[in-house]
Amino acid sequence: MPITVFDIKGVPATRRERIEAAVVAGGRHTTAPHEAWIAADPFNGGFRVLITGAHGFERTVTFAIDENPAVIGERVRETMED
Repeated sequence: MPITVFDIKGVPATRRERIEAAVVAGGRHTTAPHEAWIAADPFNGGFRVLITGAHGFERTVTFAIDENPAVIGERVRETMED
């Protein structure tokens, strides 16, 4: 079951689609439903992804705004495996 991205706030429109696709790709291996919210991180100049799931699962991952989509997907996957 992939991650469902519910909202993207504060991320430039030119980068939204690329970032959302990378987050969804990173969560393709999950067996239970997960949700994600993506928001700009004005203090660090990038964005953060909040991932939630069953049994109180909640993780936040922070990225640079120009991060490579492959890196985003890999870090989301690694975070969900922890």
